[in-house]
Formats: sequence, C-alpha cells, structure tokens
Amino acid sequence: MVNRVVSLFRRVIQCGLRNSSGQKSHSRALQSLSLARIPKTFRGKTWSPVLIAFSVFGYSFGSGGKEDVSEKETLSMSSSVEELIPQSDQYFDENKYKEAYEVLLNHPERDSNVEVLWRIARAQYKAAKEMTNKTEKADMLRKGFEFIRRGLELDDSHYAVHKWYAVLLDAKSEQDGMWERVNQLHNVKHHMIRATECNPSDPTSWWILGCFEFGIADMSWYVMKLVQKILKEPPTGTYENALECFLKAENLQPMFYTTNHLWLGKCYTALKDPEKAKHHLNIAATTPVK
Repeated sequence: MVNRVVSLFRRVIQCGLRNSSGQKSHSRALQSLSLARIPKTFRGKTWSPVLIAFSVFGYSFGSGGKEDVSEKETLSMSSSVEELIPQSDQYFDENKYKEAYEVLLNHPERDSNVEVLWRIARAQYKAAKEMTNKTEKADMLRKGFEFIRRGLELDDSHYAVHKWYAVLLDAKSEQDGMWERVNQLHNVKHHMIRATECNPSDPTSWWILGCFEFGIADMSWYVMKLVQKILKEPPTGTYENALECFLKAENLQPMFYTTNHLWLGKCYTALKDPEKAKHHLNIAATTPVK
C-alpha cells in the first residue's frame, strides 16, 4: 500500500512539473487522488506538488510536528509575563525544570525583566543537577549563570538574584576547577549575605547561607591549609553561625524544607548536643517525602 502511494505521489509530481499552472485540466494521477484525502478548503483549487505532498502523507497546515512547537513559541511570546511566571513556578514546584525555563525562554521581555531572568537561571540550575552527561551539565550551568548575571546587572537589590547568583557562581566555578572554586568563595558568601539583607524573610536564603557556614566549619584541616595557600584571607564559617541560620529559616517558615532538619541535626552533632541532634534527625527521617 505504501509503495502504491509513493508511486502515485511521484506520478503527481511529474505531471505537475510537466503541466503549466495555467492549464485547465489536471493530470490523471491528480484526478485519481481521493477527494476524501483533500481538505475541503483546497477542493476545486489548482494543486501544486507541494500541497499534494502534504495531503498524501497526512499533513495539514497549522498542526502537528514542528508546527506545534511554533505555536507554543508564539503563545509564549504573545502571553504577558504576569501570565507566564505563575505557569513557570508551577512547573518548577512539580520538578518539571525544563518546562519551567522553556515557557519563559522566548518571551520578548526576557532580557529586560529580572523576574524572568532569575527564574530561567533557577530552573536551568536544577535541570543541570539532573543531567548525567558532564558536557551538557556544564553547558546548562553556564547558560544559567549568564541569565542570572544579566539579572544582577538589572537589579542589584533583588534577593532572588543574589541567592541564585551565589548558587550558580559556585556551580560554574566548580566546572572551572578547584582553584577557581576556591577563588570565588568570598564572592559566593557575599551574594548569600546580600540575599538575606535584601529579604530577611526568605527562609531558603538563610538555609543556603547556613550550608556555606557549615561547609567552611566542617572543612578538614588539610583542605583548609590548601585554601589558605590560595587565599590570604579564607572565608570564615562556624557551626554556631550555621545553626543560627538554620534555626532562623525554620522559624520563618516551619517545615519549609525537610532537609533543614537534617542540617540542624548535623549542627547539633558537631556541637556535642546529641539530644537535640536526635530530635531534628528523627523529623528529617520520618517526614513523608512529597
């Protein structure tokens, strides 16, 4: 059946090439096509071989394949930022990170709207974390960093921009090697602190700063010696400061992030308080995962 259709298609093209567009009669091959296969919109009109190709192989204009992608892009470009941002946030909350940044990627206001830029960067960072291919992961992180860098240029007082700039700067620096990552430690901490200053009520900013404080405090002596050789004044971090950050985050929004209790447990363990450590670790272990 497929061979007969292809043969018929070839005959139609050959006839179409031989006959001029001004001829009144169609070729026999064209007449043999079933009108049921031809959309009503085009019946009674002079057919070109290209139009016939779409009809024979089941394509219709404005639907299917690449046309669907084009329609989605057009919809994204024609929708307002106020309409697209909630949709992107919903995708992000559902762990659909690719969809979360793609819905904003082609909007005309993308490069001039800080709310769009930091959301794209955030989603690309999360999408990169799920990638197993190192080259693709590094490429995605660098793209995300460029978006958040543009956001920082637009607004230096936006807490989310500083928060995700810190995260993506550290992630990108890791791709550039250990020396670069160490060199960027001060900048990373600076933007984490700026995030908490710009919005003291955001629990995740305090949580991220707490993780940084704990990471420095928990650094082994030989790694710290290496950092001291690279940096004259290495960034400081203590278990006490980390604990303060995690507690502040929990007080701002209880149970906002189950992992916060894991870090509270680790802090209390490091500070030799096993009872409080057990309490928080038990919460982290028994809370249902969404």
